[in-house]
Amino acid sequence: MKKFVAVSAIGEDRPGIVAALTKVFFETGCNLENSSMTQLRGDFAVLLLISMPEALTLESLKKALQPIVQNLNLAVTYRELKPEEIGGPVVSPVLPYTLLVYGLDHPGIVYKVAQAVTERNINITDLRTHVTENKGATLYSLILEIEIPNAAVLLSFQKDLETLKQELNVDITLKAVETDEL
Repeated sequence: MKKFVAVSAIGEDRPGIVAALTKVFFETGCNLENSSMTQLRGDFAVLLLISMPEALTLESLKKALQPIVQNLNLAVTYRELKPEEIGGPVVSPVLPYTLLVYGLDHPGIVYKVAQAVTERNINITDLRTHVTENKGATLYSLILEIEIPNAAVLLSFQKDLETLKQELNVDITLKAVETDEL
């Protein structure tokens, strides 16, 4: 049975972090199952779910990664998943959507959008934000990948978004994710 480990790492952004980490995973026979990696201003954050061969221990993996961790000055955490936490491939009857929010930066945008999503029992599978300057204005973009449980929830949520647009004074776009895009 495969063993699964969640790995998170963060450190000063520089070229080569992804290549260095994934080289060790490749050389130790691990497979990258799921990942999210992003630049956070001057830092780079990595979230990974890896599967390890049966013969590899978590301690051996940590030892193999240690030179990279030290050389790149990364803060790393590891969590071995319990067998009951590991399911098969996720097959879900949900409707995948991307929600885009764009407007002048002000406090509360993420909270209000996340609260509206939560109130409709919609799951957030990915969330990204970005602040930019344009002609003296600070602009904020929020991108969420969400799973809407069914068509009735979708219709209600679309009405919620119209109210939210006015309340937050932002543009909001909800777009279905085509299955061939996944």
